[in-house]
Amino acid sequence: MTAAVTGGTGFIGQVLVKKLLDQGQAIRLITRRCSSARPGQESGAEIVRADLNRVDSLIAALNGCRQVYHLAALAKNYDPEPANFYRVNVEGFRSLLEASLATGVKRVVFVSSSVVKGPSRLGQVSEDSSRDDIPFFTDYEKSKALAETIIPGYLERGLEVVIARPTRVYGPGQLTEANSVTRLIIGYLKYRTCLLLDHGREIGNYVYVDDVADGLQLMMERGRPGEDYILGGENVSLHEFYRQLEEVSGRKAFKLKIGSPLAMMVAKLETLKARWFGLYPFITTSWVKTFLENWAYSHQKASEELGYQPRSLRQGLQLTCDWLGYLNKKTEMVRN
Repeated sequence: MTAAVTGGTGFIGQVLVKKLLDQGQAIRLITRRCSSARPGQESGAEIVRADLNRVDSLIAALNGCRQVYHLAALAKNYDPEPANFYRVNVEGFRSLLEASLATGVKRVVFVSSSVVKGPSRLGQVSEDSSRDDIPFFTDYEKSKALAETIIPGYLERGLEVVIARPTRVYGPGQLTEANSVTRLIIGYLKYRTCLLLDHGREIGNYVYVDDVADGLQLMMERGRPGEDYILGGENVSLHEFYRQLEEVSGRKAFKLKIGSPLAMMVAKLETLKARWFGLYPFITTSWVKTFLENWAYSHQKASEELGYQPRSLRQGLQLTCDWLGYLNKKTEMVRN
């Protein structure tokens, strides 16, 4: 049985595809026509070009598949045309679901995001938590939430759709915006500098990329249609994150503490730079607001229903530092 993967050339996608291929799974990578991926690049995966916003194109690409991992998305801090988030993340997803029904696909694992559930203002966020009146901070966040609203209609038509909610993913792989946490790790290790917004007090949930890939496979095998599963790891403050990184790597770094007013001012200037000169902004006001919130999440549901078992932040950092060549050899590589 062939499984299709969209977004399989991205950060999480590459790890997932490798795992599936290593297990003998037949894989069809559905890539954009402008993608740089080449046949044979993924060691045995079939590569098919398709347009996410053309149902006929996707029908041809999905023919013969019974499972789909949908990771393709516009996941950026900024886009000069905000409507692109809706076009790719909502309408593109709708096209994929229509094509799935037309070709007899049985199950779709849709990679959404944990941020759709909102920040953790009253304890840890779970799948049962409600966002209530908290507004969306980014166009990406809003588009992912809108994409989820179309799922019930497809469940009624017989398509099994399961929703994955990864948290802050890090680890070896492409150094894209999807792997921004690892880019922070590199900045700390290579340049001995790290930024602490609001003294690094806010909580985030960090999960190693291999654990997310394992979780997606478990969802394909055991996830209940219509249900969502948080694929998270450990909840720590940014200050604690860097403390563990220092311990694991054996390297100290200068901690530059930035207050929220200064961060907002820089973000506004970066946004103006993007609008006036077409240069990509380092940060936006929406993302500053995001990082000034707590994002503590529980993966209890995934653990109980799927057998999901993420590793500790310490071990994930050890593996990442080892990959980058900065592992403190005095640290012990153990799974906590």
